Amino acid sequence: MEISQQTIAEVLQIGGQYFIPSAALLRALYAGVRGKLPEGFAQILIASVFSAVTALADNQQPDLKTVLLELAGNTVFMTGLLAFVVAYLLRIPFVGFIMDALVGGVIGAVAWAGWTYVLGNDLPLWSLPLGILGGMVAFIILRLLLRQIFRLIRIATVLIVIGVVFVALAGGFYVLSMVLQTA
Repeated sequence: MEISQQTIAEVLQIGGQYFIPSAALLRALYAGVRGKLPEGFAQILIASVFSAVTALADNQQPDLKTVLLELAGNTVFMTGLLAFVVAYLLRIPFVGFIMDALVGGVIGAVAWAGWTYVLGNDLPLWSLPLGILGGMVAFIILRLLLRQIFRLIRIATVLIVIGVVFVALAGGFYVLSMVLQTA
């Protein structure tokens, strides 16, 4: 049984690029509601850097310039996206689910475009409507969760645990593949 490097990279990226930044977003919202927005933005920045580092695990051997550019691009993109979401949800009062859905749809389209064209990931064009729909649903759900902030922090804790589990699984798969290769 052989575990491919691609599988290890994908498991690492699921934990580091999806679950950890999602948890940071929820924790930043929680910090913002409590009046500690700088603490929330610090969590977003740390999660964005972690997300960028895990994005580099794509089984390629790029040069130092490429690594630094990709790291900076991923960090700036994720930080900007998460910071906008926090600022919008906390600083703009509830204007209705339709407005939240519109803003979420635009953010979903921008996130899809950034992920595809700016960061160079291969997403098919048919996934753009899914990105828009995902953004719309996410903003409505986040607005509803702000009303129940303590549940929000529990969800963030669960997302952190899931993200760490995926990162640990990737590490375990890597070690196991090394052991299997030497055997």
